[in-house]
Amino acid sequence: MASKKSPLTEKKIAIATELKDKNWLVVRISDNASGIPPDVQEKIFETFFTTKARGVGTGMGLSISHQIVVEKHGGQLICKSEVGSGTEFIISLPIQKQHLTENAQL
Repeated sequence: MASKKSPLTEKKIAIATELKDKNWLVVRISDNASGIPPDVQEKIFETFFTTKARGVGTGMGLSISHQIVVEKHGGQLICKSEVGSGTEFIISLPIQKQHLTENAQL
């Protein structure tokens, strides 16, 4: 007999988008997992930072993501997390009409 997960322990991921002030696209990605400790949050976007065992990860994923969003597109990438309550990443990108294709509409 398969066991049922309690709704309180079921892991969920949510993705939401919004257009803010007609100039910013905001994407929020959140979960209800265990959260990220404050000492890890301080380093999360640093190049080569990883919490994985040696040889398992490079520590480049969030660093590269941060560079693309912030340096290449002039946006923001923020991590909000509380241990025991989950994590939310907020990506804010400026909308530049000159970069839209002819067929794209907002």
